[in-house]
Amino acid sequence: MLDFILKYWVEFLLTGVTGGIVYVFKQYIGLKQGMQALLRNEIVRIYDTQMKLGYCSSFMKENVKDMYESYHMLKGNGLVTSMVNQLYDLPNEPRKGE
Repeated sequence: MLDFILKYWVEFLLTGVTGGIVYVFKQYIGLKQGMQALLRNEIVRIYDTQMKLGYCSSFMKENVKDMYESYHMLKGNGLVTSMVNQLYDLPNEPRKGE
């Protein structure tokens, strides 16, 4: 009886645990990629809006900085880095007369 339990139930339990770990890992990867995509999308949206306005408030720059740091921690990079740097270079207020 002990042989039966050790032979089949332990295998069954280990298979279930391994399947659970794989499932959780896939969920984690999906959430990570989804969050990365949402952060990238929001940074690009802010970039488009602020570039059209020609300025970016210090509050918005701080917001973009926080989003970019999270995006970068999720291993996102590329074009977004250039966009963020261009946002930082914009003036904080609109020019007089605009």
